[in-house]
Amino acid sequence: MGFYVMTQSYVQYLNVGLGLINNTEPISDWNIDDAIESALMLDDNSSDVRIIGFRFYDIETTTNNVIRRSGIYYLQGDIYTFPKIDQEITDFIKNAHIDFPRGQQIIKIKKPYVLVYRYNEDDTIVNVESVLSKIQAKKDEEELASLKSEIIRYKNNLLQELKNISDAIDNSNYHTINLADISETGKALNIMDDNGDFSKHIEYLRNTRLSILNLEKKLNS
Repeated sequence: MGFYVMTQSYVQYLNVGLGLINNTEPISDWNIDDAIESALMLDDNSSDVRIIGFRFYDIETTTNNVIRRSGIYYLQGDIYTFPKIDQEITDFIKNAHIDFPRGQQIIKIKKPYVLVYRYNEDDTIVNVESVLSKIQAKKDEEELASLKSEIIRYKNNLLQELKNISDAIDNSNYHTINLADISETGKALNIMDDNGDFSKHIEYLRNTRLSILNLEKKLNS
């Protein structure tokens, strides 16, 4: 009778910033694109979370022993073979008091600042462009949905306020109508705090509609 080994996969994000994150999470499989997207979403300058890459590993759940591990998937970098290096690497090696054997491949990372590491055979520099496009498309879809909801809300509020004015006139409740002083001798309807300038609503609705059309065009292109 065979013995079935239970395993769990994880992805570990490599954070070189001072911001605290949960840098390891369980995953169902080693999906590189999903991990790239999560790494890019975690990267946040405002909280000093600086993700330079990630790695996968599997553990055997009964012993917690790591039974399989990937190389590092770097989000960006340039490869050099020591001792052929550039000035930035020379300065980093000098300041960090490290050295590399001749023939060792190394990776120079320039974001968020210059870092230099060994580049091993199973390491990879991933192409993030397609994933960045996917993230941007998702943000555009969310913004589009938000703008569509906002323009409906705004039009409904505008129509409701106009209806309230109409009802007030029909019932001779003129004192309930909000007016704005537009000159020393004149007043105008103050609709949704427009101070008598109804063109503000037309401009807002036109600009919002234009933003919706531009986003729809971008997403359909």
